[in-house]
Parts: sequence; C-alpha cells; structure tokens
Amino acid sequence: MTTPLDRYARFMGSLTRDTLPALHDHVAPDIRFRDPFNDVTGAERMEAIFDHMYETIGSVHFEMLHHAMVGETGLLHWRMHATLRQKPWCFEGMSHVQFNEDGKVVSHIDHWDAAREFYEHFPVIGWTLSAIRRRLAQAA
Repeated sequence: MTTPLDRYARFMGSLTRDTLPALHDHVAPDIRFRDPFNDVTGAERMEAIFDHMYETIGSVHFEMLHHAMVGETGLLHWRMHATLRQKPWCFEGMSHVQFNEDGKVVSHIDHWDAAREFYEHFPVIGWTLSAIRRRLAQAA
C-alpha cells in the first residue's frame, strides 16, 4: 500500500524546476513550510522558495534516503546534491511533515545545520564559524 509519505518522498526525490508546479498536487493550499532561512504559509510561497533555490543555485537533487510514517506524521531523511561556489555541495537533513485527512502535506519543517553546511563555505563568516566551532569543541 502506498502512503501519502511514499508519494511525497517520490515527488521530492524527483523534484526539478520543471516539475515544481506539481507541488500543488501534494501540499495543502495553506501549508506551513520552514527551513533554516524561511518560515512561510501557503503553497505559492513554498513554491517561490524552491523556485528561488533553483534560480540561485541551479541544479539541485534531493536524494531520499529513508522515510517513516506514524499516523499523520512523516519523517524524511534526505541528502541534497548541488554545486555551491563551483564546487560539489552535498549535505543531509530531515523533514518533519504532517498530513491532513486528504493525504496532503499541511506542514513541512526542514532540519539541517545551516552554519556548517552553508555559511562555512563563504570567506570571513565561514572562517569565523569554524573557529567558534573548534573553540567550543575544545572546551567541551
């Protein structure tokens, strides 16, 4: 039996800029989407975030590693593949998703380490964050 999470994981794993309009087939119109950079309500706003990602980063692929669902709650463990500053960029994250009775996503909350996986790739702020991380690790 295919669950709503199975369908959503398959869609997210095949997501491209061209397939992005099909997002509305999987999410509720009033979905809440949150990641380390955004916190929005509405399918159009979520679509705009992904469109901006494709516009600024280019080709992005989400590899679905694992997923599990209990009741109306699903967890997606994924790996994102892209190119950042002309170098391969890959990191893992988790998405906590909630479904309504129609099998549409009403909440999609992404969890990943933006400091390590994004900001540390840039001069000055990256060096600063790396130094802070090392200092805290030595103190622990």
